[in-house]
Amino acid sequence: MLNKAQITYMKQNIAAHPAPVLSLYLSVNPANPDNSGKAYVLRAKEALERLEVPPALSKKVVEQLQHYIPQGRTRALFVAEDMFEDYHLQVELPLLEPRSGVEAHWGPPYLAPLLFALDEYQRYGVVYMNQERLRFFEVFLGEIEELADALRPLDTHNWRYLGEDRTGTPGRSASPALGNGGIPARGGSGKDKFQRRVDEWSQRFFREAGAILQQQMAERGQQRLILLGAPEEAQALLPGPVAEKVVAVLPPLHTPVPSPAEVLKAVSPTIEQVERREEEALLDAVREKGVGGLEQVLALLQEGRLQYVLVPWSLSEKAWRCGDGWVGSSPQAAQAHCPNQPVEEVELKRVLPELAARYGTKLEFVRGEAEQRLRHDLGHLAGMPRW
Repeated sequence: MLNKAQITYMKQNIAAHPAPVLSLYLSVNPANPDNSGKAYVLRAKEALERLEVPPALSKKVVEQLQHYIPQGRTRALFVAEDMFEDYHLQVELPLLEPRSGVEAHWGPPYLAPLLFALDEYQRYGVVYMNQERLRFFEVFLGEIEELADALRPLDTHNWRYLGEDRTGTPGRSASPALGNGGIPARGGSGKDKFQRRVDEWSQRFFREAGAILQQQMAERGQQRLILLGAPEEAQALLPGPVAEKVVAVLPPLHTPVPSPAEVLKAVSPTIEQVERREEEALLDAVREKGVGGLEQVLALLQEGRLQYVLVPWSLSEKAWRCGDGWVGSSPQAAQAHCPNQPVEEVELKRVLPELAARYGTKLEFVRGEAEQRLRHDLGHLAGMPRW
């Protein structure tokens, strides 16, 4: 999983590296039949030949690819005479051509697909509870990491005792209100006192856990939380800033001590649903109050009048740029801005991130059905005005 130090390094070092740099993106998903027999190596080699990458540099890259055992979906390499950065990702990236399986650029570093993926994919916190333990995970870019030290300030050992008190699980020292088998005593004030003690213990435990979760999520930039196996009283006692980030509550897993991979498998469909639902909501909002169409969106974007622009995950449209940097959706649109000046054809996916950064506009990428709706109903691009 990419950590903050690696992300900072990309933005400060790789992005600023002097040209020429080879930026190579490869689909290496072993589940894709087109990648059988390491066919991506041949595609990469052909791409480097078309770009006329220096033979020594090209050879280094191809040799590295030939010895690679595919484990993820996408591989991103940034290579120069004094640099070889290699990233293995479990997700697909925006702004790439999905059909070819390879995209290569020789010149200034092309990090836009990777950097936008870092913004597009949200960091999810996952809290897993069962009678044995309470655990905290982070899911990001299709990978999962158990944050073993995140709940260290919490006496998580009490979680097991709490669960046993509630279920009468044998195997712990009997409390005054328990019989020898660990079953709560029946009737009378003893039972009432026991229940009050468990309720107080439960509330204190969940409040402490909620406070620690709030701190951890803030520190790690997690904006969404999934609860696995959390009882209703735990949900009710979460602090407001944590409760408002809960996007799903799922039942506990049947495995007594699930591995991180099992937890990831359990939450991945829910994450996918949440992401698609939010993309649809953005699209509905723009349909109601926004604007659509390449020409209109590009014009308003360069006037600084858009909050955000909805962009297809795979963007293959062309654009035309004037000498002063203005970008139009056609040669005529560009020349109308800079008459009697030459214009150049450019890839929209290369210039759109630059324009968005220049005018403080966020790009929101959409996939699946939302992407098809964006293309067919709103003319490929759509934007939400600032007013």
